[in-house]
Amino acid sequence: MLRVVLLLGGLLVGVLLPAQRIETRLICHWVPGSVPRDAGRAKYPAQPGRQLAENITLLTFTDAATAEATRAILRRNPAVRSVQYDWKVTFRSTPNDPLYASQSNLRRSGFEAAWDLTTGGTTPDGTPIVTAVLDGGFDVDHEDLRASLWTNAAEIPGDGVDNDGNGLVDDLHGWDYAAGSGSLGTDTHGTQVAGIIGARGDNDTGVAGTNWQSQLMLFTIATVSDIIAAYGYIIEQRSLHLRSAGQQGALVVATNASFGIEGATCADFPVWGDMYDRLGEAGILTAASVVNLARDVDLAGDMPTDCPSEFLLGVTNVDTDDRLFPSAGYGSEHVDLGAPGEGSYTTRPGNRYGSFGSTSAAAPYVTGAISLLYASPCPLLHQLARGDPPAAALLVRKSLLASVDESPSLQFRTSSGGRLNVAAAQRELLRYCTVEKSGNLEAVSVYPSPTSGSVRIITNAATLAEVPEVEVYDALGRRVRRGPTVLTSIFPVTVEADLAGLPGGWYLLRLRSDSQRASIPVLVR
Repeated sequence: MLRVVLLLGGLLVGVLLPAQRIETRLICHWVPGSVPRDAGRAKYPAQPGRQLAENITLLTFTDAATAEATRAILRRNPAVRSVQYDWKVTFRSTPNDPLYASQSNLRRSGFEAAWDLTTGGTTPDGTPIVTAVLDGGFDVDHEDLRASLWTNAAEIPGDGVDNDGNGLVDDLHGWDYAAGSGSLGTDTHGTQVAGIIGARGDNDTGVAGTNWQSQLMLFTIATVSDIIAAYGYIIEQRSLHLRSAGQQGALVVATNASFGIEGATCADFPVWGDMYDRLGEAGILTAASVVNLARDVDLAGDMPTDCPSEFLLGVTNVDTDDRLFPSAGYGSEHVDLGAPGEGSYTTRPGNRYGSFGSTSAAAPYVTGAISLLYASPCPLLHQLARGDPPAAALLVRKSLLASVDESPSLQFRTSSGGRLNVAAAQRELLRYCTVEKSGNLEAVSVYPSPTSGSVRIITNAATLAEVPEVEVYDALGRRVRRGPTVLTSIFPVTVEADLAGLPGGWYLLRLRSDSQRASIPVLVR
């Protein structure tokens, strides 16, 4: 189906559209009965125009400047109803994979619509986006996965040497921490999870993943120590990428955790639980599946989904009618959103494909959504990813949770009350990217929240006349603190404010800069 990609929520102007606008063509709609005799001739364009329909003429110019000058004249002409540029159109992006018809969950969770803007794989400047998956093993030779593997450029395959000096020999696509090998092993569960995220899309083979050209960094794990070691590897790759200005390491933006320990709490595993904040400080979000039991994990506990890290997204499973699956965990504090795990169709070992369900199938849709959002044409996000990676991660998190499709069965059972909609999250993200053009100051994000000390407040402003001061109001609307902030980033303007010593509870931070104001809530613990 042909689709004109002009506006996505009214916010793509200046982000996507200039590449599609034909700068030397104008379409002019004349008031009926007033079309000038020479409308199709050289009075306006340098070349003859063309009648497109009754009272509608296409005017073609030799250069963009003449076209723009003529557009300005025509807009003031009372005989002209409207005038616009001509545009290229794009075809709706659906993959040609023969089993895609069995993957209705991708459409339901917004991927099909999101692919109109990007099918993933790289940032707009061409940097590969890497997604890490920890699981029981993977069929890395699968026909629909082998082209989606991240490759460690610092390793020489098969030479038996630790070329990058990280203590692992031939860690080409990740590492099997369970067996101490780079071979990764083969496992049905891990192959299914990897396929949802990154099966090669539009390759005339099998199924499509959430991102058509993923780079999957894979880790086979069996124990908590394996998990911690894998997270350490991932953090080092992202940190190396940042330190080397993208010349080394990998832009890892998300990890998938379709595993856990039922009935345990984060307090039982403080080292493991702390890794999610450490991943977040490197700019990495984690989507974790909740237990496959109908229980409130806020009360019963569930590891790792009950960890308090802002960089962890707890995911539950919904059925094909978007209702909480009967055997899926929930919790209004620790489970953030639902995703359509039931009815999934994905890769299986041995070049096979089949159905997949449970919360383990739900989390990969959220993981894939995170990676897909990093492929969006959002200068603010990519500036943050280079200069303030935690802020970039929190902006993506905020976009995902602010844009869910509400579901009655998820109200009061998840923090967002809804099911993943990545296309809506894309629109929400682009709203932050373009809001600066309105000239209105906005506080985009604050972290950490909860906090017991200072916080960073990210604004939408490229510049401000003066560094903002902050006013702090308690839940009763009383101003309890007022003082200066410290500038920590020039673009976007990011400031640090000290909240140390405040009693625990919710507060409203109000930024003041010259005549502009912006507010954002924060939780103090």
